Amino acid sequence: MKITSEIWMVIMRIFRVLTVFGLLLGLTSSGVAQATTPPGRYVSLLIQDTGGFTLQEYAFSRTPTVLYSDGLLIVPVKVHTMQYPGQFVNAFLQKREPAAVPRILDAARKVNLMDPKFDWGMPWIVDVSDTTFVTQISAKAPQTRFSIYALGYDQDVQPKSKLDARKAASKFRDKVESFSSELMWTKSRPTVWKPTKWLYMASEATPDTSVTKIYKWIGSKPLQWTQYCMEMTAAENIKFNSLLPKLNSASRFSSNGKTWRLTVRPVYPHETGCQSLIR
Repeated sequence: MKITSEIWMVIMRIFRVLTVFGLLLGLTSSGVAQATTPPGRYVSLLIQDTGGFTLQEYAFSRTPTVLYSDGLLIVPVKVHTMQYPGQFVNAFLQKREPAAVPRILDAARKVNLMDPKFDWGMPWIVDVSDTTFVTQISAKAPQTRFSIYALGYDQDVQPKSKLDARKAASKFRDKVESFSSELMWTKSRPTVWKPTKWLYMASEATPDTSVTKIYKWIGSKPLQWTQYCMEMTAAENIKFNSLLPKLNSASRFSSNGKTWRLTVRPVYPHETGCQSLIR
């Protein structure tokens, strides 16, 4: 039987669902919950890479770009360097411009990112991540959430209208994450966003004695390997924030007679802990 493009697309969709379902089972014991927001402020736009065939720690460490209803935009800094060791955690930039919120949401609407029924086509590539978009136009409006598979791997997408739509979505993301003057009109530069609360996953590690510095674990309880994330206590957050400037990607921790590698991500303003992560 000849496999047509339509049949191949159905096969790919089934494979994708099964793959993501398996990842969700492995990533967390508490499931995946939509992000919740404190009263008076909500998520107007969220963009995050999710799913895909990848390591649990990497999936956990991925952080979103988030625009809040009060105009605060937080963007993870993408660092491309061959230097080793690198940063222990990503850096983040922020800028607040309340008037930019409707402008950015209107730009998202124009490139179909508020239409969960829009057909984005299906690339032939497998095992890569989705790009998840969450939008909400007002406090009382429903939250729209959907994912585009393999955004950026678009060369074989047909017809051309779907290819153009995917390119427009990628371009919109680039503009948001670069604080483009097309969307944010004030001339003030982004500043560093410094998280104060952290989540982590721990795994046993063999240190590279040539570059690794081992620190005593700052927690009250010993580290242990789990398949889901852990929340730092208030006391642990204080100690970790104090230690963070000294850490790099080769840093390890000692606990209970073993050496551990920590994968760490911040708690965003709208997140309440492990249960609110979007993966």
